[in-house]
This record gives sequence, structure tokens and C-alpha cells, in this order.
Amino acid sequence: MSLPTGATVVGIKCSDGAIVATDSLISWGTFILTDKGVKAFKLSDTIVLASAGLTSDYQMLVSRLQASIKLYELNQKRAISVKALSKMVSNTLYQQKMAPLYVQTVIVGFDTDGPALYTLDMGGSLMPEDYTAAGSGTQTAFGVLEKDYKEGLTVKEAEKIAVAAVKAGISRDAQSGGAIRIMSVTKDGVAERTVEN
Repeated sequence: MSLPTGATVVGIKCSDGAIVATDSLISWGTFILTDKGVKAFKLSDTIVLASAGLTSDYQMLVSRLQASIKLYELNQKRAISVKALSKMVSNTLYQQKMAPLYVQTVIVGFDTDGPALYTLDMGGSLMPEDYTAAGSGTQTAFGVLEKDYKEGLTVKEAEKIAVAAVKAGISRDAQSGGAIRIMSVTKDGVAERTVEN
């Protein structure tokens, strides 16, 4: 399905963590709203969600998840795992399938099971991945990922590949652009930086 808003989102699972990189252009069709948009969100000390699609939909999803995570952690008396959070997102999207949230979601994190990466479509399909791309720049980004990805990458190595993949998406997709925002997750937590395109 073609969405009225674009993005290039890339996720890579690494030997020592996981990373997600996004562009920062928010558009509606051919109209650019801003080139300073945020498409990746820290949901916990070791979990990040990034999304392509309708900005209002993924902002609402993030707000709902932040409340649900607090309730989960109060009830379970422990931090939520990446898999449990991903299943929570999957259930939320599936419940909305008759009036879907126009989002493609990438979740990266690190917990007691190590690094993890999940990708979800609008219907809530939950897929564990080693690397992924989402948004209107997906096809071009996947070209870079399939060429450069190899097992055992470190976060530092994966960041270079993710930046190259998002740049490729930006160069060929009119609805992707702006700076590249990178969020990496390791056992030490979430680190964030921005690369000007």
C-alpha cells in the first residue's frame, strides 16, 4: 500500500547490540512539512522503536506504548523484554486492523537474551530479523544492506552501513530527506547521534 508520507528507516542487529537509523523529513504527498522530524523513540533504557508512515499514527502508538510499558513493569515488577514489547506492539496493530494505523515499525533492543530486532507491518505481523528497512526508501536501502551486511557486525561497523543505506534511500526517494538520526542500543543503554546528509 502506498502511503501519503515517506521515510527511510533501517535496523541492524549486531554482535554487541542493535541500531536503527532514520531520515528526518516529514512530508505529506509532495508537501514537505519539516526536515527536523523524529521517527525513532526511546521506549525504555534498552529498547528503541522507529517507524515509517503517518506521523500522527506513530506518535499516538508511541504514547500508548509508553503507558502500557509502565503498567507492564508495575505488574511484573521487572523491565519489559524486547520480545514482550514487540508482541505488545503486534497486538495493538492487529486490534486496529479494520481501521489500521498507517505505520511500518522497527524495534531494536538489548535484554537478557542479547540483542534483538523485530519488524512489524500495519497488520501486526511480527518478524525477527538480522537487518531490515521500512518506508518509501526501503528498496534502495535494502540494496545497500544486502551488499554490506555480514554476521558478527559490531554496532560501530553497523552504523556506517545503516548511514549508507539511509543515504541511498534519501538519494532515490523524494519523500525521504534531512539529517540521519542513529540510535544504538547495547547493554549500556541507548546512544543517539545525528549525521548531516
